[in-house]
Amino acid sequence: MTARVFEHSRLWRLTAPALDRAVQLLATAATENFGAFTQVVGIADGGTVPATQIATQLGVRPTMVRARHNPTDAHYSPATGQVWCDPGDLAPAGRVLVVDDICGSGATLRTVVAALAERAPTGTQLVTATLCLNAGSTAPPDLWVWADLRDWVVFPWETQPPADTMTDLPLPTQAYRR
Repeated sequence: MTARVFEHSRLWRLTAPALDRAVQLLATAATENFGAFTQVVGIADGGTVPATQIATQLGVRPTMVRARHNPTDAHYSPATGQVWCDPGDLAPAGRVLVVDDICGSGATLRTVVAALAERAPTGTQLVTATLCLNAGSTAPPDLWVWADLRDWVVFPWETQPPADTMTDLPLPTQAYRR
């Protein structure tokens, strides 16, 4: 099992302006590096917002897959390696962008991609993208914006702790490719 890295020195906060810029960067990087996409699949719950926004920019309809890795929503939850995934009746085809908010250990992305690959016809290309990448991941996504993070990230769609306990992630300038 791969462990996420937490130094416990801060809580990172993703602000709305940084999210908007990150989504633009990921959508651009996805098409520049891989071509046109037929579908965007978000990993709910954390990937719902970025997947929906990226899909809008790419001009495709988003679809959600439910998956859960953390046993609770508490900050600094340890990676268990046990991921529950329900792809429903989704059968992805073509070039599909799979989006989540963060790649902590990589277990959620691996599990979801494996579940989708089982249902996909031959020739389907599954490309992964996340907003953030924890320093402990040994299985990075294909695309990401913030890397080498060593503390918990609080996203805009999550319960917000007091603002003075968080440090804003910097406004991003580029997306990175594996």
